[in-house]
Amino acid sequence: MNNNPPYNGTPHHQHPQARVASPLGTPQQQTSPSPQFEARRQKRHYPRIQSPDVPTANYPQQPQPNPHSRTTSPFQLQQQQPQFQYQQQPQPFQQPQQFQQFQQPQPAYASPTPPPPQPNGYTHSYDQTMNGMASMNLHQQPSRQDAALVGQPALIEDLRHETSTPEIPPNYTATGSPHAQVNGCFNHSTVNAFPFNNALLKKSKLSLGLVLQPYLSDKVQKTEVPVVPDTVVTRCSRCKTYINPFVQFTAGALQWKCNMCGMENDVPQAFDWDVISQQHADRYARPELNYGCVDFIAPAEYTIRPPQPPVYVFVLDTSYQAIQTGMLAVVADAILASLDKIPNEDGRTKVAFITADNAVGFHALSGNEAEILVVGDLADMYLPRAASELMVNLVESRVAVEDLLQKMKTMYSNTHTPANCLGAALQAARKLLSPTGGKIVCFQASIPNVGDGAVKTKPDAGNKSLLDLPLMSASVPFYKNFAAECTKSQVCADMFILGDAVDVATLNVIPRFTGGQTHVFPGFNAAAKPAECLRLKEEVVSLLSEQIGLEAVMRTRCSQGIVCHAFFGNCTTRIPDIMALPNVPRDQSYCIELAIEEEIKTQFVHFQTALLYTTCFGERRIRVMNLCLPVTKSISELFASVDQVAMARLLCHQATDKGANSKLRDGRDYLSKQTVDICGAYGKEVMGISSANAQLSVCRPMSLLPLLILGILKSPAFQDSPVPADMRSQSAILLRTLPTAAWLNFVHPNFYSLHNMPQLAGTLDAATDKCIMPSPLHLSSEKIEAHGCYLLEDGQSIYIWVGKQAVPQLCKDLLGVSSINEVTSGQVPMLPQVKTPISERLEKMVKHLQVDRQVTYYPTIYIIREDGDPMLRSRFLSHLIEDRQPTGPTTAGANQQNVSSGMSYFQWLGYIRSKCQ
Repeated sequence: MNNNPPYNGTPHHQHPQARVASPLGTPQQQTSPSPQFEARRQKRHYPRIQSPDVPTANYPQQPQPNPHSRTTSPFQLQQQQPQFQYQQQPQPFQQPQQFQQFQQPQPAYASPTPPPPQPNGYTHSYDQTMNGMASMNLHQQPSRQDAALVGQPALIEDLRHETSTPEIPPNYTATGSPHAQVNGCFNHSTVNAFPFNNALLKKSKLSLGLVLQPYLSDKVQKTEVPVVPDTVVTRCSRCKTYINPFVQFTAGALQWKCNMCGMENDVPQAFDWDVISQQHADRYARPELNYGCVDFIAPAEYTIRPPQPPVYVFVLDTSYQAIQTGMLAVVADAILASLDKIPNEDGRTKVAFITADNAVGFHALSGNEAEILVVGDLADMYLPRAASELMVNLVESRVAVEDLLQKMKTMYSNTHTPANCLGAALQAARKLLSPTGGKIVCFQASIPNVGDGAVKTKPDAGNKSLLDLPLMSASVPFYKNFAAECTKSQVCADMFILGDAVDVATLNVIPRFTGGQTHVFPGFNAAAKPAECLRLKEEVVSLLSEQIGLEAVMRTRCSQGIVCHAFFGNCTTRIPDIMALPNVPRDQSYCIELAIEEEIKTQFVHFQTALLYTTCFGERRIRVMNLCLPVTKSISELFASVDQVAMARLLCHQATDKGANSKLRDGRDYLSKQTVDICGAYGKEVMGISSANAQLSVCRPMSLLPLLILGILKSPAFQDSPVPADMRSQSAILLRTLPTAAWLNFVHPNFYSLHNMPQLAGTLDAATDKCIMPSPLHLSSEKIEAHGCYLLEDGQSIYIWVGKQAVPQLCKDLLGVSSINEVTSGQVPMLPQVKTPISERLEKMVKHLQVDRQVTYYPTIYIIREDGDPMLRSRFLSHLIEDRQPTGPTTAGANQQNVSSGMSYFQWLGYIRSKCQ
């Protein structure tokens, strides 16, 4: 049996000034009124089916497992005698046409509860600590909450805590508003109490950073972002900070003091005047003084040209390899289905179509029927017609667009051209978009092999270990240079990469530096994989339906003594600290690493991120997000304030960059060393313990950090077992760009029991209208009962696991088959339609995971029989990150010199403890 999982698995550039004026980088000087004007006004289970005539069939119950046996490999489930014996109650099916009732077994594992208070135990709840962090006395030691890691199950219920920011005393803000802090879903820090100097930070071994998600979709963001109704944009005359809830009014409310640099600025006269109603207004009711996140409507000086319409240029691979996959017909259908969903509120959206094989094909759409124009000179690409004929208004040319898409399904079916000139086609698309900016959506199913951008075969690694190779490396420099030119013209590119051996790492360079997205479909074949066709169509529709932001720049300002040290995410960084984003996709995340340059003297520190962008309906806006954190001199307070998910994200970004710029080994070693250093620093600096034989303990807010790092190490991007290069690249792309909730789900998948789920699971919550999910299980094979059925999902795939001893009635009710022998492992486009309560509840759960997702990626369904396809079985079990994998060590973690992705969670903890010298 193949024991290895069968699947997956930058320097910044200075660019010339972009087409759009950037007040974030070089702001316009605010015109302030004379200080002599008159004083203005003061501020004012599986369900029981009731049928007395039907005999009862009961699920067998499983004995309690040994909580310390997780180093047993889950891949031994078939080869070894089961760890527990299951006995089915002999209940014959007297009436097979009717439903039968199942006895719910007792839970195999009770959710861990904190032990009673000990000298070093939990004395307050986790929620109380995090919510009270900001209001605590900065000079008083908080109560300790040490959590022993070794020998205790991970407290995975803490992963469901919502990201929060500390509450700030009302008297510290200008209006006392409870909404002065930005919501944590937009912007949150790795710590909620900031170290006062670099020495304290180094002693803790923690990393400082901000996780930014500035442009969330409406269904994700917790609150609507208020819009400042007028165009009065007030900024500090020295540091250009936007006025916010944390400023203070001075000089009889005629001036305001900047919370970043302390500069006294005049309050503009328009600040107390409502331009809409033309009457005096209460300044203290203005949104920018009450909310931590607001949108300003940008005045004219924030742009040098009118806001541009959304423009989409589709580049399609029409080589022989691409046609053989059946990709073109599926893509054409997906674009047709998206035409009414593409943002086009004001009727200005434009589209164009370019094809690429051994030449570049342009499609003139000015009439009612498309006309194909072919340019074969790949060395000197030019536009064969005026841009207005090649790039047309979607409303005015709707008939021609639909006609072209219908014909595309078959018009290239007889092609035998093996060549593909992707580089030349992209150059043509950029020429079309340069005057306006816009989005290139590229569908590539073969390796580019002619003209500019031809991908060369990577040299043989020889005897080098895979750990000594880069995590992601581009084969040719063309695409990086092309991305730089696109950024100057406000052009973004999204890549859909289909098939095998297309070199994901090379083609991803364009979305990486232009703010786009990459979607990978390995082994795509439309005829053989209908589920992948559905996934491709859903992801294309989802991406084209996004209300994206256009021609954007983003900048973060910090309090004195703090600087932005490094930037992570799909963007181009302009010196010194501006992130250029030709497009801002919904729900994509970015990360900024912070550094302390000098000791902080103030009680609080401030961070303000401003995103200047154009909406899809042509309005120029500035989204301003303000975060305030208390400053601490206590290392205990610092550790207790850690946001472990944000900390894991920042460490993952840093490790990804190290692995991409050098060797995969460097990234893995960095993750391992940082985890050991942080745990060791807590033991030494807080608990006063440095012995390797001591109990490994950390504060509860950090108790899941080792588990999350282990999940990263076991991801296809970082695991040390052989993984196809494209799968490794795909995993690294997801780790870099996913929003926080989806990133957490990818690193630590959700695992649910279906055969004994609670009565309410799979039903809609009347209050939220959301599907109720069962309580998640630990990611361990100990939770798998041979007679049970389980669901595991990581946001990219949904796995339905059916145990080899599943009783016939469960198979019939769930999947519509008479016995486990009729269950077939494989990918399916949808679950069987079975009119039973458990099947309908499962269908609601799957629909919730597929429809109510945060990202454009669409998870497809895999049904896996325990004794079925060994490749799928291995793929499912590889997600159980608490188990030892086949490549893992057989000895205790304390005996290991180097970290291994195959370690079980408890081996990993033993390894950390042994290294905490």
